[in-house]
Amino acid sequence: MIAPAKKKPDPKFPRAKISHAVEGVLKGKPFEIRVADSSIGNLKIVRVITPARKSLRPGARIGKVLDAVEPHLTPQERKGILRFSVLTPEEYQDVVLGKPAKPKAALVK
Repeated sequence: MIAPAKKKPDPKFPRAKISHAVEGVLKGKPFEIRVADSSIGNLKIVRVITPARKSLRPGARIGKVLDAVEPHLTPQERKGILRFSVLTPEEYQDVVLGKPAKPKAALVK
């Protein structure tokens, strides 16, 4: 019997560096990092999923994370990342997974 090969994570991808930098900017708030392959070469899409800072518009959230992460990455590591996203869990469900967020209860008058 031949077992299917498991895909190993890319050893060159700086997941620990990114996680440490995001942890510093979110200051103890929960977060999760999801890395996806893009259809462009070997570039990656990095998504930070957190309920923190959901009052900020998406561009401001991404800017804060990029400002924290970029000093920790080498130029070569930065070239391997196509895009960063900072999403709330609800936005991630809706945008990435294509599942609409659970509807809120309708108000009864």
